[in-house]
Amino acid sequence: MTKKDIRPKLELTGATKNEKFQNEVLRPIIKLQHEILILVFKNWCVKQKIKLGNTSKEEFELLLKKSFSKNIAIRNLILGIIIGHYTEDEYVTYQKNTSEYNKRIFTMTKKRLFDSFEEIKKGNHI
Repeated sequence: MTKKDIRPKLELTGATKNEKFQNEVLRPIIKLQHEILILVFKNWCVKQKIKLGNTSKEEFELLLKKSFSKNIAIRNLILGIIIGHYTEDEYVTYQKNTSEYNKRIFTMTKKRLFDSFEEIKKGNHI
């Protein structure tokens, strides 16, 4: 069994090379890692003493934007979770355009976390 075998199969197409990599590599990995991404973000919030109990969705969205733009630790942790599932060939492709692919990773991950707001909020008790 290979890394690609455990990824969810998604029926997405992309016109450009970057879209193809996003749809064939990034999206399936992010979907596969959904639960761990939620756990990592919940844990990060606890360590940062961020209380989400009375947080609105709008405030949560701002928190996500701020966290992903200013906090190197959470950015690197999320990148590691995703990059660790690349094959050698995928890693070579990623290295050719890391800035673009990182933007796509963070955009998709923020969206997933935002869509999981209630689940994240429930588990954040400090």
